[in-house]
Amino acid sequence: MKNYVLYDLETNGLDLLTSAIMQITMLDSTCKILLNNYVYPYNNVIEGTDIHGIDEDTLQANNALTITEMCTSIKKVLRKQYEREDIYWIAYNNFGFDQLILENNFSHAQIKMPSNWYFIDFFPLIRELYPKIQPNFKLKSVYEYLLKPEHDIQYHSSLEDTKCLYDIFHKLMIENKEETFKKYTRCSFQDQAILTYPLTALQGYYPKMCLEKLNIHKIDDLHSIYQSMNFDEQTMYNFLNIQCNIYVPFLAKNIIRQLNMINQMGMIPVNC
Repeated sequence: MKNYVLYDLETNGLDLLTSAIMQITMLDSTCKILLNNYVYPYNNVIEGTDIHGIDEDTLQANNALTITEMCTSIKKVLRKQYEREDIYWIAYNNFGFDQLILENNFSHAQIKMPSNWYFIDFFPLIRELYPKIQPNFKLKSVYEYLLKPEHDIQYHSSLEDTKCLYDIFHKLMIENKEETFKKYTRCSFQDQAILTYPLTALQGYYPKMCLEKLNIHKIDDLHSIYQSMNFDEQTMYNFLNIQCNIYVPFLAKNIIRQLNMINQMGMIPVNC
């Protein structure tokens, strides 16, 4: 088994480039808590309390870390647990949110993220393995469909959400689904190797988009097309819409957003 770290974040917003972490939980593959801390937002904006219940009093009462302390603690804990071995971070909607928020917060702290950290997203994986889940593919729906819990869960608590994620992970391991993880695994956006990954490493990609018919197989293929357009978002949007038959605006804009973040993450200077 690989060195899996299951994690979840609570933040003060949803914007991938500005949102700050307010709580982080990390479990290992035995459900041992590696880290469970509240964090003072690097931008000092305390919002989202109506969703996750975290306010100034919560941060103070729980000795919240600074963003620098959080990043340093994460690296220290993982170094102690796994030394310098490869680590695979698992989250639900990792590609669409958690990975990018974590990377961006590391960048704001100017702390380098190791190049052998990889990210696995269970959202598209679950959608592929269990397409009949109802009423949607949110973590709550998936957990209740697959695990049928007999007690109430406090969702939108990073600790509780990560424990739910662990139960799903454990179920997949029992069912020998580990071989399917690779399809939805990618490196960090700060690593230029991200360009070599298949389209399944892009959040929101669907095979029915038929990008492969246009000889677009890897992220670099899309990135090169975008680069040839001088990174003009409207031109790229028209290409995805007209040439690639991606008619849903959210999907086309989401692909462009990720390509922009690959550029953005690669330009932020960090310290070791």
